Amino acid sequence: MDGGREEIDTMKELEQALLRAPFDHGLRQTYVQALLEQARAPDAQAQAELLCQQQPGDARGWVLQALCQLRQNRHEQAMSDYERARSLTGFEPEQELEHLAAQALPRESATPKLQLVAAASARVQAIQQVAEDKLRFSSIVGMEALKKTIRLKIIEPFLNPGLFQRFRMGSGGGILLYGPPGCGKTMLARAVANECKAGFISVGIADVLAMWMGESERNLAAMFERARRDAPCVLFFDELDALAYARSKAAASSARTVVNEFLSQLDGLGRDNKGVLVLAATNMPWDVDDAMKRPGRFSRQVFVAPPDAAARAEMLRIKLLGVPADALDLQALAARAEHYSGADIDGLIELAKESALADGLEGRERGLNMTDFELAFSSQQPSTLEWLRTVRNVVRYAGEDGSFKEVESYLKKAKLL
Repeated sequence: MDGGREEIDTMKELEQALLRAPFDHGLRQTYVQALLEQARAPDAQAQAELLCQQQPGDARGWVLQALCQLRQNRHEQAMSDYERARSLTGFEPEQELEHLAAQALPRESATPKLQLVAAASARVQAIQQVAEDKLRFSSIVGMEALKKTIRLKIIEPFLNPGLFQRFRMGSGGGILLYGPPGCGKTMLARAVANECKAGFISVGIADVLAMWMGESERNLAAMFERARRDAPCVLFFDELDALAYARSKAAASSARTVVNEFLSQLDGLGRDNKGVLVLAATNMPWDVDDAMKRPGRFSRQVFVAPPDAAARAEMLRIKLLGVPADALDLQALAARAEHYSGADIDGLIELAKESALADGLEGRERGLNMTDFELAFSSQQPSTLEWLRTVRNVVRYAGEDGSFKEVESYLKKAKLL
């Protein structure tokens, strides 16, 4: 009896938390799993549908919706939702869905409160982990020339160091991915790790920087030691400009000591960096310390440009799978979305949906149409333009050394220079 009250209390807490934070997607995913635990499949279905409406590009919502459909013996709908999830994540076939469905079956005994919430959260995280583990170049839309460059400069030297050494081409050092925000730098890094059949350690600002003197340097050294211990491994630093800010611009001495430690770790002084591929991403390469870009460090810099027209059309096709829509000219929409990042396209689709949903709430239910996208275009500008304007000035006035040659070519091709 006490166990039953425990579950009721848990549901009330989840519902109250959702009332306070209706757009907390992780919380709603936990709520869906909790409803499935209580065999309340129709209620779980309603919540899963809301998840898919709020975040149509997140595969976890579609997998949860497929689970709800399975529990109600709606096998065709379940497979449709599952196919949508697989198009977003590259999931392997049906046994993965069956495994998840088996976990969603009600248990014979009541689940204690903390175990219920923890188990539900763990299953959601497992779905995301499967997506990350399966991410390969084939999962990434467009960027064909860039993927070819990365394969030549990063992946093949890592997999076949002997071959490249015969041509006196080294496989050491790091690679810096740079470009406007929202264009897939972090996703590319994860795909590189999977293509290299290596482990992946992602390092953010909070993982390194600390308020106590010397702590940041120790955190940074610990990350490198972990990568060496787990080799072969890809060590990925996001927002490199914050961790390796140009010492000539830095006001605080602590920033300089972090850069000095970073350089020491990259050089592998007294250590062996064999089997460790260091990748980094930044939106502001001009703020990264120049010493970081010297041979043996981040000497190879790769420009990640906004998606081209073909990639934008394919993104639109994938992101609109399963969404009610009238005849949409995806090529025309892709042409109109020049300079849009992948994140911008997500935002564009959400704005278009709001227009269609507004009519639906007034009793005029319909699918997305071109007018919805016209309204969305009128209220959104590509977020990459500010970055492109900034880098244009860098190329004009500070790019004599040729370090931004790829950007310069892109700007000329896009008639922005």
